[in-house]
Amino acid sequence: MRNYADVPNIHTRIYAMKSRLFSLRDYILMIREPETLPGHVSGIQDPIQAKEKLFEEQIAPIFPLVAAHEKYTPFFIAHLRQYEAHNAKILLATAAGHQSFRQWYNIGPFATLGRGLLEERLSLDDVKALLAGIYQDEAFRAISGYRQLVVHLDDCTARNLYRSAELLAGSAAAEFREMMLKRLAVMTLIWSYRLGVHHRLPQEKVRFYMDKFQALYGGRAWYRVGLEQDALSAYLEQKRKDTGQEPSVTEVEHYLEQTYYAWISRAFHRDFHSIYCVVSYLWLLYYQIRNLFRIIDGRRYGLAADEIIRRMICES
Repeated sequence: MRNYADVPNIHTRIYAMKSRLFSLRDYILMIREPETLPGHVSGIQDPIQAKEKLFEEQIAPIFPLVAAHEKYTPFFIAHLRQYEAHNAKILLATAAGHQSFRQWYNIGPFATLGRGLLEERLSLDDVKALLAGIYQDEAFRAISGYRQLVVHLDDCTARNLYRSAELLAGSAAAEFREMMLKRLAVMTLIWSYRLGVHHRLPQEKVRFYMDKFQALYGGRAWYRVGLEQDALSAYLEQKRKDTGQEPSVTEVEHYLEQTYYAWISRAFHRDFHSIYCVVSYLWLLYYQIRNLFRIIDGRRYGLAADEIIRRMICES
């Protein structure tokens, strides 16, 4: 059934779903008593299987909402496809001969990539052709390097999410783009740090990639990037004073993600009749899924409970 609900109906359902998101207290209980993890995954020894089952349990309530209101359908699907981009990265890594965790994100009837592809011996050209068709972007075929392919995939995923508001009009379109520009600014800074530190790219190369990324949005997010950079610089300066050390990339990412989480959490309650609550909920659920994965990984690597708790991105 398609287009069966009006905006107030969708927003009422989203508010009900928001009330069931986990708090820090809930996460602490799960860390200390793993049997309280949702989805009955505490007895699953394989962490990949546990995370796949958790993901399916967490994402399933979204499926009935995707086609409920036609103007919201594109960004529901685009948001789900963010998870599927991880599946594409597995295929790219495997085809390029890199090791990767073969954790699959099952987005049900909205998937464009089938899990059966993992069993096929796809060449890198096969995967590039597949992605060129899915993303309607022939640039995939021309890119030769694995790292450049992953960067381009991230670009395409973010671009599709940004463009998913094309059916919206008036204040709804403006509100959606406000939230996306904020997210794009955070992503720009996170990717800049990853490329510079993890991949050891010189700053001029990092800037090249970020300019290319920002060009997809007409440079509209650069102002936001400046605001986020100013706040980040103040955080880094204080961190250096407090610890006498340079903050790690992990600490930088945690700060940026926690800041964005706090912002969207506040945005959820701005106006019941606005699109804020829908977009905010999808991001809050995204962070919840990541937190649950952190708990599973923390248990797998034998991290202390307090260390896992520090890695949560949520309201205190």
